Amino acid sequence: MTRKVLTLLMMIMPFTAFAQEITLDSCISAARQNWPAFKKQLSIDEQKKLIDETLNKNHLPKINLSGQATYQSETVTFPEVPTMPDFFPEFPNDNYNVELSINQTIWDGGMVKSEKEIQHAANEIDVQKLNVETYGLTGKINTLYTSYLYLNESENVLKISLDELSKNIKTLQSAYENGTILKSDLDDVKAEKLKVEKELIRVKSLKQNTINSLNLITGLNLTTQYTFTEPVIKQKENAVRPELSLLDAQLKYSESTIAKFKTNRMPKFFAFGKAGYGRPGYDFMNTDMHTYAIIGAKFTWDIFDWNMFKKQKQKIRLQQQVIQDNRATLQKQLSIEDQQYLAEISQYKQQIEIDKEIIKLKESVYKAGESRMNNGTITSTEFLKMFNEWKRAKLTSELDKLKLMAAELNYNYAKGN
Repeated sequence: MTRKVLTLLMMIMPFTAFAQEITLDSCISAARQNWPAFKKQLSIDEQKKLIDETLNKNHLPKINLSGQATYQSETVTFPEVPTMPDFFPEFPNDNYNVELSINQTIWDGGMVKSEKEIQHAANEIDVQKLNVETYGLTGKINTLYTSYLYLNESENVLKISLDELSKNIKTLQSAYENGTILKSDLDDVKAEKLKVEKELIRVKSLKQNTINSLNLITGLNLTTQYTFTEPVIKQKENAVRPELSLLDAQLKYSESTIAKFKTNRMPKFFAFGKAGYGRPGYDFMNTDMHTYAIIGAKFTWDIFDWNMFKKQKQKIRLQQQVIQDNRATLQKQLSIEDQQYLAEISQYKQQIEIDKEIIKLKESVYKAGESRMNNGTITSTEFLKMFNEWKRAKLTSELDKLKLMAAELNYNYAKGN
């Protein structure tokens, strides 16, 4: 094999190995790209950019071009002055104007700033609503992933059990042929092997169903050939549940609304200018087509609003109180959940330590029973009872490990990680 081929194989092998592994985080990341609700985030981010771009244009001058042509049935007429004939011009019935107007805001009382804040607050509410919507999906992925890990370990235990039973059947076959055990004892063990094979079929089917559900959510093409690695559970500092973040966003939006109402009453200053061509202009005595212009400044100020701002503020404060009460209630509920998960974590850790001792003892009993069964000193019923207790102890241990992992994930999940 040439060096070039060896180099190529060395480059491909790590990627091949990596491609056969999957993690909980990679499943969640894939779901963010695949699940329709997650894709809303892109449009929400785009909306935020458009908000700033649109509102910033309010600081730019507003330019307007207009034109009109009119015909009047009558015009202003002046009496003739005998000593000065044609002193007053004769005003035409038709008039024409083309005008260019420019208006520039000098100070808007903080209107654009407050509008930005309220629009950003509304955008943040959309973000948090999306987070709440998709948070449950993350929990579903957690459940499916840990279920697959348990099913995989159950399959391993069942395969070990099959190997043990196959070995026992081979030994018992010789014992039966030698006349040391009855055929019924041998048949009992064979029947138990069939039961384990049946259970193995069920577990494999459940594994495939779990894989199919994960593929549907994540958009991946996982198979049972992938290695599902155990999740590394990390606590993030200052993590917050999205439900709480949504309530915080609603409070911020209401504060932004109060600020906007306040800026509505602030004085506002503008500069303006207008240039035109036509007749009449600002000199209505000039009946010729001519240019004209005007520049100036103005301000507006709502001095009295009949206590509308005060009433609006009171209404929003009442809404805020409801939100704060809901937040306090949710925090208590989450605190109760946290305590339950912490109690479960402590419980399963203790159970796992006891499981280890139980497995050792049950395995010792089973091995001793295996030897006695081969010698014909115990019945197949007694032997299978020992075997099933050993198998059940191993499955119980794996189940407790899964429950511990699930409790840790649930605790992490409940904390907002």
